[in-house]
Amino acid sequence: MNTVANRSEAQAAPAEDSHDPAAGVPEHSWARRAIDEAERYLWFALYLIVILGTLILFSLTIYARVDQDAPHYSSHHFYVLGLINALVFAKIMLLAEAVGVGSLLIGRRLEAGRLVTVILYRVSAFTVVLVAAYVLEAVLEGAWHGKAVGQVLPEIAGGPLGLVSLAWILLVALTPYFTYRELGRVLGHTRLRAIMLKPGRLFQDGAEPQVPPHSPVAAP
Repeated sequence: MNTVANRSEAQAAPAEDSHDPAAGVPEHSWARRAIDEAERYLWFALYLIVILGTLILFSLTIYARVDQDAPHYSSHHFYVLGLINALVFAKIMLLAEAVGVGSLLIGRRLEAGRLVTVILYRVSAFTVVLVAAYVLEAVLEGAWHGKAVGQVLPEIAGGPLGLVSLAWILLVALTPYFTYRELGRVLGHTRLRAIMLKPGRLFQDGAEPQVPPHSPVAAP
């Protein structure tokens, strides 16, 4: 009987491989990782574009009310600058995540505690990273124009108060992003997307969504 069973398994194995085109391919390939990284970069860049674009629009509106000559100035370069900053900040975020910012030592210990503590910690850590990158960019730009570091630092973001305002804006802007990320880590990204995108009537008392098999909102 064992001989017959082993022979049957040996015959079934090639048939399974022949029908599975992904057989023998590593689950976490370089191509898959590259696609995932590109997708994360594009989504976060889009998120920052919306945030920075909204801030620029609001600022131009305030300037127009204070200075009557402001509407005569072209605003295109402000939006282009915001686009460049969004793309640069998104890349810095990915690099910071790659080296483990917010996920090493303290971050791992906090994951066993309250979720809000993890969110605030990682938001604060990445805010510090982005502010440091902004200061470094300003220093390098000043050095390119022949300015010393002592001359550039007081002018960054309009002075110390402006730099604090920038840090606060980034802190507030990053909070929804990391809240979604951490909820996805705890609940599962597939389940979180289902909660966000499917009708509320499909959820009853916090249970999993009851979706008919042939429903258009059924999970793929």
